[in-house]
Amino acid sequence: MKKITSIIIVILCVAINTYPQIKFRSGIFLHHSTGENIWGPNGSNTSVPQEMVRYNNQHGYSGNNAVTMNESWFPENNDNEWWIWHQIFETNTPENISPFLQNNRIVMVKSCFPSSAIEGVGGPGDTLTPDYKSIYNYKWHWRHIIRVMRNNPMNFFVIWTNAPLTQEETNQNAAMWSKRFCKWAKDTLAAGLDPVFGLFPRNVYVFDFFSKLTNASGYMLPQYAQDPHDPHPNAAATQLIAPQLVNEVFDHSIPYEQLYGIIKYEGIIPKEYKLYQNYPNPFNPSTRFRIDITKQSDVKIAVYDVQGKLVETLVEQQLKPGNYLIEWDASKYASGIYFFKLIAINVLYSANNVYIETKKMILVK
Repeated sequence: MKKITSIIIVILCVAINTYPQIKFRSGIFLHHSTGENIWGPNGSNTSVPQEMVRYNNQHGYSGNNAVTMNESWFPENNDNEWWIWHQIFETNTPENISPFLQNNRIVMVKSCFPSSAIEGVGGPGDTLTPDYKSIYNYKWHWRHIIRVMRNNPMNFFVIWTNAPLTQEETNQNAAMWSKRFCKWAKDTLAAGLDPVFGLFPRNVYVFDFFSKLTNASGYMLPQYAQDPHDPHPNAAATQLIAPQLVNEVFDHSIPYEQLYGIIKYEGIIPKEYKLYQNYPNPFNPSTRFRIDITKQSDVKIAVYDVQGKLVETLVEQQLKPGNYLIEWDASKYASGIYFFKLIAINVLYSANNVYIETKKMILVK
């Protein structure tokens, strides 16, 4: 038995050592004119590159640890409305996004202010006309885009909510519909509360650009527009948004470096769901544990203290059938007893579709 156990431990260690720590601190911002203005300096005294320098200085990041980002006009020959992004992500047409995914850890996309010219709430029939601007179609586009993002865990994605329109360039209904859609994107979809999409992937962050520049009616605040008839962001908008953009992007991409430690290490599809005891246990400061997933499932793995309070969520994404290893670095936590819990929900919603198991572990420093 001891010999078998030793062999298993060696296999697990080899699997982990095959996958060195991957950093999510550099990437590409794909944009058109609105994004170009926010990139800056756009007449302001800052820019996204300047804010990245400030971010690195504040956090003591340098060399390979420093955050960096480049920008590119993309799509090059098409507009960047949501129906176009839907096509690009699912079919690589009318333009190919694959090289950006292959060459960048972080990929940030957005749509310009024409997307805020929403024509109605809409319904299921709208999907027959993908370029029709309805709330229903926008939700449909976003769910498809983010599904593709979820299936590319080697990238961290940032997606902006709509760029707003000034009161002179839109109407009351369109402004409120745009506000309603953007609120759904941030407060429902990104919060994992959308009943159609389910758990929101940890490798995607929604940057709520719309709410930062609008009033309660959904109109772009005049102090942030080039002029009443030109909703392009002005210097004041760049001054406001550039620091928030840098902080929010990297404050969420860098923690993903730890989440990315989940490794699918065997090709065998298990017959049943299972959460294995962590090893080593007791441990200091890190430990590993294995899970078996038998069906494509929405998976959440979290750590709790002895009072049942959430300490940290390690995994919250959809996983395909297989065997996975998860590593938890507890260096910032105090010695004590902790519990790790697995919740797996079969996305096919068949019988016995929910699996829940909890195990105890001990951190000793």
